[in-house]
Amino acid sequence: MFARPLVRTARAVRCTKRRFASSTASTVSSGFATRAALAAAGAVVVAGTVYTILPQAHADASRVTKSGERIITLEEMGKHWQAGSLWVAIDGKVYDVSEFANTHPGGSRILLENGGRDTTKLFHAIHPPNTIHKYAKEVPCVGVIDPEELAVLASQRNAEDDRIDAARKRLFGVDSVVGISDFERYAKDLLPLHAWAYYSTGADTEGALAENAAIFKRLFFRPRIMRDVHDVDTSTEFLGVKSSIPVYVAPTARNGLGQPEGEVAVTRGAGATGIFQVLSHYASRSLDEVKAAARDGQHIGWQVYLNPDRERSREAIEEAVAAGAHSIWITADTVTLGKRETERRLNAEANPAPHGQPLSRERQRFGFSAHDARMSWDDIAFVRKYAPGLPVVIKGVGAWEDVVLAYKYGADAVVLSNHGGRQLDFAQPPLKVLYDVNKNAPQVLHRKNFNIFVDGSVRHGTDVLKALCLGATAVGLGRPFIYAATGWGSDGVEKAVEILEEEIAIGMQLLGVTRVDQLGPQYLDTSKI
Repeated sequence: MFARPLVRTARAVRCTKRRFASSTASTVSSGFATRAALAAAGAVVVAGTVYTILPQAHADASRVTKSGERIITLEEMGKHWQAGSLWVAIDGKVYDVSEFANTHPGGSRILLENGGRDTTKLFHAIHPPNTIHKYAKEVPCVGVIDPEELAVLASQRNAEDDRIDAARKRLFGVDSVVGISDFERYAKDLLPLHAWAYYSTGADTEGALAENAAIFKRLFFRPRIMRDVHDVDTSTEFLGVKSSIPVYVAPTARNGLGQPEGEVAVTRGAGATGIFQVLSHYASRSLDEVKAAARDGQHIGWQVYLNPDRERSREAIEEAVAAGAHSIWITADTVTLGKRETERRLNAEANPAPHGQPLSRERQRFGFSAHDARMSWDDIAFVRKYAPGLPVVIKGVGAWEDVVLAYKYGADAVVLSNHGGRQLDFAQPPLKVLYDVNKNAPQVLHRKNFNIFVDGSVRHGTDVLKALCLGATAVGLGRPFIYAATGWGSDGVEKAVEILEEEIAIGMQLLGVTRVDQLGPQYLDTSKI
């Protein structure tokens, strides 16, 4: 999962304007403590601007629409922003999420940070269209926003909107992008702060995130010369799917924060270039939407986070199977969420509690209610039961011993991954785990019935080749495709694959090979790992 976004909303409309003294208040919304202080002083916040509340003749809680729905003012809405009394507004309707916060698949933090606010823009950026209907029994609708105030909300803009618009106007054509890392550099200016914080950061000190990239620089090639490498074939096949290059789209959540089409844009780009895509359990677009955008014969895998309530997991898996998922990818390294310290800090600095505010006694409980902390190897059989005949992949393997166990318990593949450095800080980089497999369990490499994938900070075709030399079947990229789609939609994804294909082909020729199955450890110097 990726940021705890901060969404601006109005607390009242008919009011007298005055500005926040804080230099940041005109561009960010107030936090819990700020809202409490303003309420005590008779003030509210509209798009980062503080207003003084004036009496409203129509603020009667008994007002209803012609259809009998209660009309709720933004002033009233703003009173329900904390645990036990938590409301959010979506598409003009107000929902009570007080009880649902404890079982919200995205965790309670994001609801608490956005309680008492209009979350329409955020909601649609990170959720498929049928989400409200799916949880209708658990999230009661308590009324509708006052239509006059709703119209004011719809017209609100802020400095961040202006910044992003200006960045898009400066953006050049995608053909001018030279390397994969360029997509990230340009995407930073195109994303809201909360989205950038969510996508780009890692856990704690970000040691794992940094080492994921650094280890590639400690592996050196041993190229062979005087070989005929005129004709090079970069294609491969895994899990019964042909791919133009040994690269697939790794599952990443909330693509809609950066691109209105979300994962659909990635699907179109992946289909046009002939690579495989794995859709996140927390995707902004549903598997049905993604499949509808896919080309004939294009395969989409589906990632699942197993829920403590296995009935929910069963339903989700069966829905994915019915929608045409090619394979089920079980994520095993998120039994609880890592502490994404940089992300939290960025959001806290943008949304600070005022000096002198008493310590909040509310605590985030450890664990993550939507993820099962009691997972076991028997869960492979559980998934197979409800996805008969589909490949089952275990994602998040961080030790060579677990690769062996995954093979023993019948998984079709594993993904060596530390969740992009977002879970356990200083977890081994996936490439080091792959190196350990070579040393300690070579019998599980290069098997027709068992694939080994790697992800984490892959940014060049040479990174892909290094992983393949150590025995990887293919390599997953997540963030780069988000950034490419953020700037240029499906064209950006196509360009990213084009860049990788060129770099892989050049690297193969300079190494002295013409097919990916010719790659092996003999082409690497691993002495500095």
